[in-house]
Amino acid sequence: MTDTSTSQSVLVTGANRGLGFECARQLLADGHHVIVTARDAAKGKAALASLSAAGRGRVELQLLDMASLASIRAFGERWEKEGRALDVVVHNAGVMQQSPTRRVTGDGLEETLATNAIGPYLLTKVLWPSLLRAPAGRVLMVSSRLHLPGSRGESVRFDFDDPQLERDYHPERAYKNSKLACLWVTYELARRSAATSVTANAVCPGFVPVTAAESVRGFMWFMMKYLMPLAPFATSLKDAGGSLKWCAVDPSIAGARAKFFAEKRELESSPESRDADKAARFCELAAKLCGLDAWP
Repeated sequence: MTDTSTSQSVLVTGANRGLGFECARQLLADGHHVIVTARDAAKGKAALASLSAAGRGRVELQLLDMASLASIRAFGERWEKEGRALDVVVHNAGVMQQSPTRRVTGDGLEETLATNAIGPYLLTKVLWPSLLRAPAGRVLMVSSRLHLPGSRGESVRFDFDDPQLERDYHPERAYKNSKLACLWVTYELARRSAATSVTANAVCPGFVPVTAAESVRGFMWFMMKYLMPLAPFATSLKDAGGSLKWCAVDPSIAGARAKFFAEKRELESSPESRDADKAARFCELAAKLCGLDAWP
């Protein structure tokens, strides 16, 4: 349990349900100040009501749509006006598309890449001053082992000539590519911010069937909800949320940079994820898509 004197402010995106909600619940139980985000006001308020009784910490709700660049910028402007410090941002919000049809956001970006990687890149940018105001800010990106070559299903294949899969779309590839991109953002940010007090790391929460059930329908929903949680390789929601909480605030990894964690230990990410040229190239692409000069 966290002493209130060491309580940290932690922003968890997409915390109105699933993994984000569980991470927020555990952080609150330990006495931290948690800022939860949701894109839907009604669902956000319902989550806030549940979390308010979850523990000793303080919780607040901010509306934020990670698939909308305008929403992220507006959130950043509201946040910066208050001049607050932020200890941790947990980039949890994400999408795992099942439709074989490519979908785009209001900004014209492929939805999976926009939500899972481009949005977190821009949100980190707008929150950067707040993270620098904290004694030791942390950026935590939720990635996945599925970025590794040889993972089940469609293989990861990020083509910088077709980064938004306009010619070769598959929902599994879109997801895996986005999680590879999350690692590129993490590692490039860690490299370029080495002289600051802010650290950047990534985490794989494991395969959590009950959260995967939120993205599927029919028999697949039944399998994910009731059968797959019994599999030996499945991760419980409680354990996955605890893994995120550990990466976000645990003092044992204070100062860790450019690490990839799972089950509260460091893992090796793919050689491609560690390609510094590709990481820099992706961040340049992200900046262009967000209408920014190169950052960081």
